[in-house]
Amino acid sequence: MSEVHSRDGERTEQELRARLARLDLATKVRLLSGRDHWSTYPAEEIGLRSIVLSDGTVGIRGVRWSEEDTSINTPSTPAVAATFDVEVAAAMGRVIGREARRKGVDVILGPVVNLQRSPFGGRHFEAFSEDPWLTAQLGAAMVVGMQAEGPATTVKHFVANEAETDRLTSNSVVAERVLRELYLAPFEEIVRAGGLGVMSAYNRVNGVLATDSDLVTDVLKGEWSFDGLVVSDWGAVRSVEDTARGGTDLAMPGPHTTWAAGLLDAVRAGRVAEDTIDDKVLRLLRLAARVGALDRIAPLVEVRSLPRPPVAESDEVRELLRRTAARGTVLLRNEGRTLPLDPSTLGSVALIGVGATTPRSNGGGSASVIAPATVSPLEALTAALPGARLRHAEGARPVSLVRTLTAANGTAPGGGGVALVEFLDAAGRVLGSELRDRLDTLIYGMGYPDGVPEDEVAAIRASTRLTVPRGGDYLFAGAGAGYATIIVDGETRFDAELVPINADAVIGMSLPPQAVVELAMTAGRPVDVVFTYTPARRTVAALRLGFDEVAPDDDALIDDAVEAARGADVALVFVGTSSEDEAEGFDRTTLRLPGRQDDLVSAVAAVNTRTVVVVSVGAPVLMPWRDDVAAIVLTWFGGQEMGPALADVLTGVAEPGGRLPVTFPAGEEGLPSPFPVEGDVVYSEGLDIGYRAHERSGREPAYAFGHGLGYTDWSVGGVAARETAAGVEITAQLANTGSRRGRQVVQVYASRRQSAVERPAMWYAGAAVRELPAGGVETVTIEIPRRLFEHWDVATGSWALEPGLFHLRVGTSSRELPQTAGITLT
Repeated sequence: MSEVHSRDGERTEQELRARLARLDLATKVRLLSGRDHWSTYPAEEIGLRSIVLSDGTVGIRGVRWSEEDTSINTPSTPAVAATFDVEVAAAMGRVIGREARRKGVDVILGPVVNLQRSPFGGRHFEAFSEDPWLTAQLGAAMVVGMQAEGPATTVKHFVANEAETDRLTSNSVVAERVLRELYLAPFEEIVRAGGLGVMSAYNRVNGVLATDSDLVTDVLKGEWSFDGLVVSDWGAVRSVEDTARGGTDLAMPGPHTTWAAGLLDAVRAGRVAEDTIDDKVLRLLRLAARVGALDRIAPLVEVRSLPRPPVAESDEVRELLRRTAARGTVLLRNEGRTLPLDPSTLGSVALIGVGATTPRSNGGGSASVIAPATVSPLEALTAALPGARLRHAEGARPVSLVRTLTAANGTAPGGGGVALVEFLDAAGRVLGSELRDRLDTLIYGMGYPDGVPEDEVAAIRASTRLTVPRGGDYLFAGAGAGYATIIVDGETRFDAELVPINADAVIGMSLPPQAVVELAMTAGRPVDVVFTYTPARRTVAALRLGFDEVAPDDDALIDDAVEAARGADVALVFVGTSSEDEAEGFDRTTLRLPGRQDDLVSAVAAVNTRTVVVVSVGAPVLMPWRDDVAAIVLTWFGGQEMGPALADVLTGVAEPGGRLPVTFPAGEEGLPSPFPVEGDVVYSEGLDIGYRAHERSGREPAYAFGHGLGYTDWSVGGVAARETAAGVEITAQLANTGSRRGRQVVQVYASRRQSAVERPAMWYAGAAVRELPAGGVETVTIEIPRRLFEHWDVATGSWALEPGLFHLRVGTSSRELPQTAGITLT
């Protein structure tokens, strides 16, 4: 058989149909369920190998969480969105795509293009923005970048999956027009950009499971002509016949799926048509051809012609991620031009907060990755400020989890690692073991070590020998959802069930409950500890060991921080959230910073007028002290290079290039809720989410959508608009009127003052990112698609343009729009 190319269109399709015809019914049905957690079944008789899938929004984990196989850790999705730059999004896509290729992954489970509907959303850190068009633009650019390196993508979660609470059973109640204009819009744009896969969500949409919905069959596959693969979220297929007819093509994970148990019988009985099965298998084969998983069909991207992907810790990767983290950093406040810092004038710097030494690089849950060794802000600033005396104080602790056990205090029996992890069967026999060097949350169940039969694992046992250089009271913690024991020097100190905060299986991974025992330790005297637990769910079994000295209370820690800040030339206070606040599987009940971090900031600001607060979060938080500090720097979860990038921004080596892709509200009142009421999450705000709601109500946010400061001054003028065949073109003159080079984001918002159609008060229509030298002037052009002036007409089931005058407001944030141009469209 001669080789064909997956870009050959009709010829490839004929070849795929010929191979499909060689499969019997049982084989075809088998192909529609995963072989295991991360791969599909092969069909050697037609040259189909197994296809490997992996989560990949901030890196590529691969099939196991392991410090032996680290991944790049890119800045979080909101950080990429804060650049407002499709080129940056595409570059991050390419680096993640290369990492997938390096790890042998064919399909990237991402990016997330659900909207940041509510700031209470627990998985906010994986989504781009509250705005549908910004999400669509950046999501499409990232997908194109990822797929340019060879793998396919599966954008997720289709659709109206903006809440984590009860996500397996909740029902999103969304009006048709709102669905079309907001929540479906990013998916549509990505399909049109060539996205090869879509993931169907857990939730119901207007009463129907998303996996079964006609939104998949009629809109995605029908109206949009999507010919790719629809993959279920993990465990989302709960019906044999309804889901098969509803459009989901591949049930993951395997092998024990609902389809594996009953789909073959349903087809044989005529309850599901074989043509339906054939369409699903053809889509799987089409994807396989595109990623190079079918013999004698060349993939869309000739991987052999691409440069070999660099390892995660290469200089090339580090520099790209460092630059991107700086460009996504948002300078929210900068009174008296406190920043950038001048290293030549600094004698002493106080660094306060746990984030100075252990920054959070990514969110919790399936999107998390284990990054290579990173440089902390303290280490980066020590290098950047060689003439200054740096003093660190811990400040108030934001988490209740005991710090991760490290080689500083733990040694595996016999050496060779921090702990020995053993896998036991029901009789207590050891099925296999491994030495671990890092004991941050380890995920099993979705990939045990080679040679360990997953179905036989009944318990997991971790053993370590603890030593300390200084005697005193310490805490040892073992975390994992299930029945647990902690044995210290042969004595049982804990013996009870560890129960997660909710029934979502992923909670056992993103936030496993911990058992804690207090130990009176003597310097140099070893203590042997064994933590054993029976996982509540074999499908997701997490293990974490923690060890730390019993800390003083928060009052004492805050007092220490105040003393460190008093008299320092500048005080840098690091605050943020943890996996206890932002992770997959639950939503936030408050927007306040955890613990007593607000008290910490206020106390430091009271004694140092040059207090700079560094905020590391994945979602909006309240900042009641915002008017009392000199500067606020928002780093998001900045990825593995957050420390050096922050040092670059603080010292002026790099411009803080970010602008807010989401509104930071001033309070918690009047915000959309992600929490179901009698099973329903009602999208009662309609079209008005985020900045649109603030604009409608007149409520002042703490920091507006699009806001962000830099280190120079700008003017925007000379705005003009003209109609084009594709929509509207708007031009503006941008001038750097300051004394140094800088980066600016010129933003455009549309409005319709007199309209027979209900509309938002205004909506984001596009942006242009420019970097100019001092005194530089440039005319920027922004293309606005015609679709952004149209509305979904429910009566006709189509897009419609209401003729008349639209206003285009131009400026540097949704609240700073000094220029306006009108355009009449017909």
